[in-house]
Amino acid sequence: MVVVKASDRKAVSVPLNGAEFLELEAKASAAGLTLPAYVRTCCGLSPWIARGREMAARPRQPSRHPSQALERMAVTVVLTGDEHSDLLSCSRAAGTTVPQHVRTQCGFEVRNTSLPNTPERDR
Repeated sequence: MVVVKASDRKAVSVPLNGAEFLELEAKASAAGLTLPAYVRTCCGLSPWIARGREMAARPRQPSRHPSQALERMAVTVVLTGDEHSDLLSCSRAAGTTVPQHVRTQCGFEVRNTSLPNTPERDR
């Protein structure tokens, strides 16, 4: 068994709206996984780095449910350095960021509206 130190981990926050968050939460629940573990599986990774300690790199945040469909939410996923490097190379090939690439792996479209000089923001 390979032990991954907390210092070798990277946390990635994936932006979602309230409806997307609830959709992923329902799929994670149906799969018997936590939300971050389910998002990892969407990216082709194992659900956990170390079972029960997948969020050791960050303090736990209290679970909060969206009250509106378009409310801004985020899911934080902890990755090893190698997993982050793999996702970074895939995201660069797709011309996007790691969080946006993870969104696409979860079945959602890229949302760049908060980035300057994007067509969505100009509209």
